[in-house]
Amino acid sequence: MTNLLKNTGFVILYIMLFILLLFTSLQVVVYNDSYFQWHYTNHGIEESTGMNIDELMIVTDKMMDYLIDKRDSLDMEATVNGQIEEVFGQREKLHMVDVKDLFLSGKLMRDISFLAVLLALIAMYIWKKEWLKSWLRGLGKFFIVAFVVIGLVGGLFASDFNKYFTLFHQIFFSNDLWLLNPKTDILINMVPEIFFFQTTMLIIGLFIISIGLVLAGARLYLSKSRL
Repeated sequence: MTNLLKNTGFVILYIMLFILLLFTSLQVVVYNDSYFQWHYTNHGIEESTGMNIDELMIVTDKMMDYLIDKRDSLDMEATVNGQIEEVFGQREKLHMVDVKDLFLSGKLMRDISFLAVLLALIAMYIWKKEWLKSWLRGLGKFFIVAFVVIGLVGGLFASDFNKYFTLFHQIFFSNDLWLLNPKTDILINMVPEIFFFQTTMLIIGLFIISIGLVLAGARLYLSKSRL
């Protein structure tokens, strides 16, 4: 029974570490002004939105603040095609309510996972060092599974991004508010499909790098603990 509980706890901690690394990778990519500025500059977003880069960055900062609950609404004005006007329409705002819920849920999952993994590792280090070593030795096998899962997801998105991007929205959204019109909705022009494709690939790449760093740290600890 003790081994069963221990192994079950190990698996739960592996899953929480997976969640922690994945959502941290997402946050590092998405909450990066330099990334948005690069995107806007290299994909003609100033032309498609009618806003210059300074206006785009101001709008982006306010939008990202909204997603992490630092702003109550997306009500904002900007100079669009030389005229001061409300940036987002009602449909865009309603869609972003759903997006905000997803962001906050992901942030909560990441924070809970961080605390759980941290406390568990500290507890094992103080009271059960053999359990800690056993858990660290199992990381390699777990991350093989993680690599397979992420590789499959990345492969699917790379093969037909529009198809699986649409499927993602159908799974996680209970309405069709995400279907925006580039002729009338600035949001879809700010972040067109190419943005989401590149962002997805960057998140996967950063996630894989973070896995490598964790494995290197685990190996270093295990090698030093033998001395």
